[in-house]
Amino acid sequence: MLHRAVDRFLERQRWLEPLADFLQKIAAAIYKGTAGHALKSFLNGTWLGHPLHPVITDIPVGAWTLAILFDLIHLANRGSAVWIDGATLLVGVGVLAALGAWVTGYTDWSDTYDRERRFGIAHALLMSTALVLYIVSFFLRLPVAGHAFAIILSWIGYVLVITAAYLGGELVFNIGTGVNHHAWQTPPTEWTPALRESMLTEGKPQKADVDGTPIFFCKRGTSILAISNTCAHAGGPLNEGPLQGDVITCPWHGSRFDIRTGAVKGGPATVAQVRYETRVQAGQVEVRRAPDSLQPS
Repeated sequence: MLHRAVDRFLERQRWLEPLADFLQKIAAAIYKGTAGHALKSFLNGTWLGHPLHPVITDIPVGAWTLAILFDLIHLANRGSAVWIDGATLLVGVGVLAALGAWVTGYTDWSDTYDRERRFGIAHALLMSTALVLYIVSFFLRLPVAGHAFAIILSWIGYVLVITAAYLGGELVFNIGTGVNHHAWQTPPTEWTPALRESMLTEGKPQKADVDGTPIFFCKRGTSILAISNTCAHAGGPLNEGPLQGDVITCPWHGSRFDIRTGAVKGGPATVAQVRYETRVQAGQVEVRRAPDSLQPS
Protein backbone atom coordinates (compact mmCIF):
# COMPACT_ATOMS: atom_id res chain seq x y z
CA MET A 1 0.00 0.00 0.00
CA LEU A 2 1.25 3.47 -0.89
CA HIS A 3 0.51 5.02 2.50
CA ARG A 4 2.59 2.34 4.26
CA ALA A 5 5.53 2.98 1.96
CA VAL A 6 5.25 6.72 2.59
CA ASP A 7 4.97 6.12 6.33
CA ARG A 8 8.15 4.01 6.36
CA PHE A 9 10.00 6.55 4.21
CA LEU A 10 9.11 9.47 6.49
CA GLU A 11 10.00 7.47 9.60
CA ARG A 12 13.54 7.09 8.22
CA GLN A 13 13.91 10.86 7.74
CA ARG A 14 15.42 11.53 11.17
CA TRP A 15 16.44 15.05 10.16
CA LEU A 16 12.78 16.05 10.27
CA GLU A 17 12.64 15.69 14.07
CA PRO A 18 15.05 18.51 15.08
CA LEU A 19 13.50 20.75 12.43
CA ALA A 20 10.02 20.01 13.80
CA ASP A 21 11.20 20.69 17.36
CA PHE A 22 12.61 24.05 16.30
CA LEU A 23 9.49 25.11 14.40
CA GLN A 24 7.18 24.10 17.26
CA LYS A 25 9.27 26.11 19.72
CA ILE A 26 8.82 29.14 17.47
CA ALA A 27 5.06 28.55 17.40
CA ALA A 28 4.98 28.24 21.20
CA ALA A 29 6.76 31.60 21.49
CA ILE A 30 4.48 33.31 18.95
CA TYR A 31 1.27 32.08 20.57
CA LYS A 32 2.35 32.71 24.15
CA GLY A 33 0.13 34.73 26.48
CA THR A 34 -3.45 35.92 26.20
CA ALA A 35 -3.01 37.77 22.90
CA GLY A 36 -1.06 34.90 21.38
CA HIS A 37 -3.65 32.36 22.43
CA ALA A 38 -6.43 34.51 20.96
CA LEU A 39 -4.53 34.74 17.65
CA LYS A 40 -3.96 30.98 17.66
CA SER A 41 -7.66 30.30 18.30
CA PHE A 42 -8.55 32.58 15.39
CA LEU A 43 -6.15 30.81 13.03
CA ASN A 44 -7.35 27.39 14.21
CA GLY A 45 -10.90 28.40 13.22
CA THR A 46 -12.49 28.33 16.69
CA TRP A 47 -14.68 31.31 15.74
CA LEU A 48 -15.83 29.46 12.60
CA GLY A 49 -16.73 26.20 14.33
CA HIS A 50 -14.59 24.45 11.70
CA PRO A 51 -10.83 24.27 11.04
CA LEU A 52 -9.85 27.33 8.99
CA HIS A 53 -6.97 25.71 7.09
CA PRO A 54 -9.01 23.38 4.83
CA VAL A 55 -11.38 26.23 4.01
CA ILE A 56 -8.47 28.21 2.54
CA THR A 57 -6.54 25.41 0.83
CA ASP A 58 -9.09 24.88 -1.93
CA ILE A 59 -8.41 28.39 -3.25
CA PRO A 60 -4.73 27.99 -4.27
CA VAL A 61 -5.28 24.43 -5.54
CA GLY A 62 -8.22 25.57 -7.67
CA ALA A 63 -6.45 28.70 -8.91
CA TRP A 64 -3.27 26.86 -9.84
CA THR A 65 -5.19 24.09 -11.57
CA LEU A 66 -6.94 26.66 -13.75
CA ALA A 67 -3.59 28.39 -14.35
CA ILE A 68 -2.22 25.18 -15.88
CA LEU A 69 -5.29 24.91 -18.11
CA PHE A 70 -4.88 28.54 -19.23
CA ASP A 71 -1.16 27.95 -19.89
CA LEU A 72 -1.99 24.98 -22.10
CA ILE A 73 -4.62 26.94 -24.03
CA HIS A 74 -2.10 29.76 -24.51
CA LEU A 75 0.54 27.36 -25.81
CA ALA A 76 -1.98 25.92 -28.26
CA ASN A 77 -3.11 29.39 -29.36
CA ARG A 78 -0.26 31.89 -29.16
CA GLY A 79 -2.23 34.52 -31.01
CA SER A 80 -4.09 35.60 -27.85
CA ALA A 81 -2.63 37.06 -24.66
CA VAL A 82 -5.89 36.65 -22.75
CA TRP A 83 -5.14 33.14 -21.58
CA ILE A 84 -1.59 33.76 -20.38
CA ASP A 85 -2.69 36.97 -18.64
CA GLY A 86 -5.43 34.97 -16.97
CA ALA A 87 -2.90 32.34 -15.91
CA THR A 88 -0.70 35.04 -14.38
CA LEU A 89 -3.65 36.42 -12.43
CA LEU A 90 -4.58 32.94 -11.19
CA VAL A 91 -1.03 32.21 -10.10
CA GLY A 92 -1.07 35.46 -8.10
CA VAL A 93 -4.42 34.69 -6.48
CA GLY A 94 -3.13 31.24 -5.58
CA VAL A 95 -0.01 32.70 -3.99
CA LEU A 96 -2.01 35.08 -1.80
CA ALA A 97 -4.37 32.32 -0.66
CA ALA A 98 -1.48 29.90 -0.12
CA LEU A 99 0.11 32.34 2.32
CA GLY A 100 -3.05 32.17 4.42
CA ALA A 101 -3.12 28.39 4.10
CA TRP A 102 0.52 28.24 5.19
CA VAL A 103 -0.08 30.27 8.35
CA THR A 104 -3.21 28.35 9.38
CA GLY A 105 -1.63 25.00 8.56
CA TYR A 106 1.47 25.84 10.59
CA THR A 107 -0.76 26.80 13.51
CA ASP A 108 -2.70 23.52 13.37
CA TRP A 109 0.50 21.51 12.98
CA SER A 110 2.11 23.11 16.06
CA ASP A 111 -0.06 20.87 18.30
CA THR A 112 0.89 17.57 16.67
CA TYR A 113 3.21 14.78 17.80
CA ASP A 114 5.00 11.70 16.49
CA ARG A 115 3.59 10.26 13.24
CA GLU A 116 1.19 13.09 12.48
CA ARG A 117 3.97 15.59 13.11
CA ARG A 118 6.22 13.84 10.57
CA PHE A 119 3.48 13.77 7.94
CA GLY A 120 2.61 17.36 8.73
CA ILE A 121 6.10 18.76 8.36
CA ALA A 122 6.66 16.81 5.12
CA HIS A 123 3.37 18.25 3.84
CA ALA A 124 4.49 21.74 4.88
CA LEU A 125 7.94 21.47 3.30
CA LEU A 126 6.48 20.40 -0.03
CA MET A 127 3.86 23.15 0.02
CA SER A 128 6.44 25.76 1.06
CA THR A 129 8.72 24.76 -1.82
CA ALA A 130 5.78 24.90 -4.22
CA LEU A 131 4.82 28.33 -2.90
CA VAL A 132 8.33 29.66 -3.52
CA LEU A 133 8.24 28.30 -7.08
CA TYR A 134 4.88 29.95 -7.70
CA ILE A 135 6.06 33.28 -6.29
CA VAL A 136 9.08 33.23 -8.62
CA SER A 137 6.86 32.15 -11.50
CA PHE A 138 4.44 35.00 -10.84
CA PHE A 139 7.12 37.70 -10.95
CA LEU A 140 8.75 36.18 -14.03
CA ARG A 141 5.38 36.27 -15.78
CA LEU A 142 4.83 40.00 -15.18
CA PRO A 143 7.42 41.54 -17.51
CA VAL A 144 7.32 38.79 -20.12
CA ALA A 145 3.86 37.24 -20.36
CA GLY A 146 4.17 33.57 -21.12
CA HIS A 147 7.81 33.32 -20.06
CA ALA A 148 8.64 29.66 -20.72
CA PHE A 149 10.72 29.26 -17.55
CA ALA A 150 7.89 30.77 -15.47
CA ILE A 151 5.45 28.23 -16.87
CA ILE A 152 7.84 25.36 -16.17
CA LEU A 153 8.32 26.52 -12.57
CA SER A 154 4.58 26.66 -11.95
CA TRP A 155 4.10 23.18 -13.39
CA ILE A 156 6.84 21.77 -11.15
CA GLY A 157 5.17 23.57 -8.26
CA TYR A 158 1.87 21.95 -9.14
CA VAL A 159 3.39 18.46 -8.93
CA LEU A 160 4.64 19.32 -5.44
CA VAL A 161 1.19 20.65 -4.50
CA ILE A 162 -0.50 17.41 -5.53
CA THR A 163 2.07 15.38 -3.59
CA ALA A 164 1.61 17.58 -0.53
CA ALA A 165 -2.17 17.30 -0.87
CA TYR A 166 -1.83 13.52 -0.72
CA LEU A 167 0.05 13.82 2.57
CA GLY A 168 -2.60 16.23 3.84
CA GLY A 169 -5.25 13.68 3.00
CA GLU A 170 -3.30 11.02 4.90
CA LEU A 171 -3.18 13.33 7.92
CA VAL A 172 -6.95 13.71 8.01
CA PHE A 173 -8.37 10.47 6.65
CA ASN A 174 -5.77 7.93 7.78
CA ILE A 175 -4.26 9.47 10.92
CA GLY A 176 -7.31 11.49 11.98
CA THR A 177 -5.61 14.83 12.60
CA GLY A 178 -8.03 17.71 13.19
CA VAL A 179 -11.20 15.63 12.99
CA ASN A 180 -14.04 15.80 15.50
CA HIS A 181 -13.23 13.15 18.10
CA HIS A 182 -16.90 12.79 19.00
CA ALA A 183 -17.75 11.53 15.52
CA TRP A 184 -17.39 7.85 16.45
CA GLN A 185 -19.11 8.06 19.81
CA THR A 186 -22.75 7.17 20.38
CA PRO A 187 -23.99 9.34 23.25
CA PRO A 188 -27.05 8.00 25.07
CA THR A 189 -30.27 9.66 23.93
CA GLU A 190 -32.41 7.96 26.58
CA TRP A 191 -31.98 8.23 30.34
CA THR A 192 -29.05 5.98 31.20
CA PRO A 193 -27.40 5.30 34.60
CA ALA A 194 -23.94 6.84 34.85
CA LEU A 195 -22.64 6.87 38.45
CA ARG A 196 -23.71 7.21 42.08
CA GLU A 197 -24.42 10.78 43.21
CA SER A 198 -22.24 10.12 46.25
CA MET A 199 -19.22 9.85 43.94
CA LEU A 200 -19.48 13.54 43.05
CA THR A 201 -17.66 16.25 45.00
CA GLU A 202 -18.63 19.92 44.74
CA GLY A 203 -16.60 21.63 42.00
CA LYS A 204 -14.41 18.58 41.27
CA PRO A 205 -14.34 17.01 37.76
CA GLN A 206 -15.38 13.38 37.61
CA LYS A 207 -15.42 10.95 34.67
CA ALA A 208 -17.78 8.06 34.06
CA ASP A 209 -18.08 5.71 31.09
CA VAL A 210 -21.69 5.38 29.97
CA ASP A 211 -22.19 2.59 27.45
CA GLY A 212 -18.65 3.14 26.22
CA THR A 213 -18.93 6.95 26.03
CA PRO A 214 -16.69 8.92 28.46
CA ILE A 215 -18.71 11.70 30.14
CA PHE A 216 -17.42 14.58 32.28
CA PHE A 217 -19.39 15.44 35.42
CA CYS A 218 -19.16 18.36 37.82
CA LYS A 219 -21.45 19.13 40.74
CA ARG A 220 -22.49 22.77 41.14
CA GLY A 221 -24.73 23.16 44.18
CA THR A 222 -27.92 21.29 43.40
CA SER A 223 -27.01 21.01 39.70
CA ILE A 224 -24.97 18.27 38.07
CA LEU A 225 -23.33 19.44 34.85
CA ALA A 226 -22.26 16.95 32.19
CA ILE A 227 -20.47 17.21 28.84
CA SER A 228 -18.38 14.83 26.75
CA ASN A 229 -15.12 14.02 28.52
CA THR A 230 -13.29 13.48 25.22
CA CYS A 231 -11.86 16.74 23.86
CA ALA A 232 -13.23 17.25 20.36
CA HIS A 233 -9.85 18.49 19.13
CA ALA A 234 -7.55 15.53 19.77
CA GLY A 235 -9.28 13.25 22.27
CA GLY A 236 -7.72 14.55 25.48
CA PRO A 237 -9.38 13.62 28.84
CA LEU A 238 -11.04 16.79 30.12
CA ASN A 239 -11.44 15.50 33.68
CA GLU A 240 -7.64 15.60 34.04
CA GLY A 241 -7.45 19.30 33.16
CA PRO A 242 -7.79 22.37 35.41
CA LEU A 243 -11.27 23.78 36.11
CA GLN A 244 -11.63 27.53 36.58
CA GLY A 245 -15.18 28.64 37.25
CA ASP A 246 -17.29 27.02 34.56
CA VAL A 247 -14.41 26.54 32.10
CA ILE A 248 -12.47 23.29 31.84
CA THR A 249 -9.11 23.25 30.03
CA CYS A 250 -7.93 20.20 28.11
CA PRO A 251 -4.59 18.99 29.55
CA TRP A 252 -3.22 18.09 26.13
CA HIS A 253 -3.40 21.24 23.98
CA GLY A 254 -5.21 23.80 26.11
CA SER A 255 -8.64 23.88 24.45
CA ARG A 256 -11.19 25.40 26.82
CA PHE A 257 -14.89 24.53 27.13
CA ASP A 258 -17.89 25.85 29.06
CA ILE A 259 -19.08 22.94 31.21
CA ARG A 260 -22.63 24.32 31.26
CA THR A 261 -23.11 24.46 27.47
CA GLY A 262 -20.17 22.57 25.96
CA ALA A 263 -19.28 25.66 23.92
CA VAL A 264 -15.66 26.24 22.89
CA LYS A 265 -14.13 29.10 24.88
CA GLY A 266 -10.65 28.82 23.38
CA GLY A 267 -8.83 26.82 20.70
CA PRO A 268 -7.31 24.82 19.17
CA ALA A 269 -10.67 23.03 19.36
CA THR A 270 -13.26 24.19 16.84
CA VAL A 271 -16.14 21.84 17.70
CA ALA A 272 -18.25 22.09 20.85
CA GLN A 273 -18.53 19.30 23.39
CA VAL A 274 -21.67 17.18 23.58
CA ARG A 275 -23.85 18.43 26.45
CA TYR A 276 -25.92 16.05 28.56
CA GLU A 277 -29.01 16.48 30.66
CA THR A 278 -28.82 14.91 34.12
CA ARG A 279 -31.23 13.72 36.79
CA VAL A 280 -30.93 11.76 40.03
CA GLN A 281 -33.04 8.66 40.58
CA ALA A 282 -32.67 6.80 43.90
CA GLY A 283 -29.14 8.15 44.36
CA GLN A 284 -28.10 7.25 40.81
CA VAL A 285 -27.12 9.97 38.33
CA GLU A 286 -28.68 9.37 34.92
CA VAL A 287 -27.80 11.15 31.68
CA ARG A 288 -29.04 11.65 28.14
CA ARG A 289 -27.81 13.84 25.32
CA ALA A 290 -29.42 17.25 25.48
CA PRO A 291 -31.70 17.95 22.48
CA ASP A 292 -30.17 21.42 22.15
CA SER A 293 -26.58 20.19 22.46
CA LEU A 294 -24.21 22.34 20.44
CA GLN A 295 -22.61 19.13 19.18
CA PRO A 296 -25.17 16.81 17.53
CA SER A 297 -24.82 13.05 17.74
